[in-house]
Amino acid sequence: MKRFGTFLSIVIVSACAASAQNSAPAAAQKAMNAIDAEKIRATVKYLADDALQGRGTGQKGGDMAADWIAAQFKSYGLAPAGDHGTYFQKIDFFGVTTDPKQTQFAFVPKSGPEMQLKFPDDYVSNDQTHAQKPEIDAPLDFVGYGINAPEYNWDD
Repeated sequence: MKRFGTFLSIVIVSACAASAQNSAPAAAQKAMNAIDAEKIRATVKYLADDALQGRGTGQKGGDMAADWIAAQFKSYGLAPAGDHGTYFQKIDFFGVTTDPKQTQFAFVPKSGPEMQLKFPDDYVSNDQTHAQKPEIDAPLDFVGYGINAPEYNWDD
């Protein structure tokens, strides 16, 4: 019975998909038929390439990706709707960077003395809350990373 149910589900889904495709307006049908998997693959391959350096905001790789996407929009005949007749819109971003000189971390166990940990030797963290002095009162479980790199004095 399970096989029949699976088969029936496949038939129903296939029929619905065929029905949707056949009942789609002509323009939508034309657009669906124009989808090119290789072109999608090439786009993703380019945008994921190491040459774009991770595409960070305000970095060369991010600007390269944005310029490429704008060129694609232009090639599709899309009218620019950004600032000053461009495909771009200025928005303000801010970043968070951990300053090792300003980083202090105190671990207060339920029993025993407080432990001052040194960044980045004892821990690595990043606080995206933008609080002046974030405090966390929560249980802590650490299971390790599974990294064994004796050349870096790291076995965790």
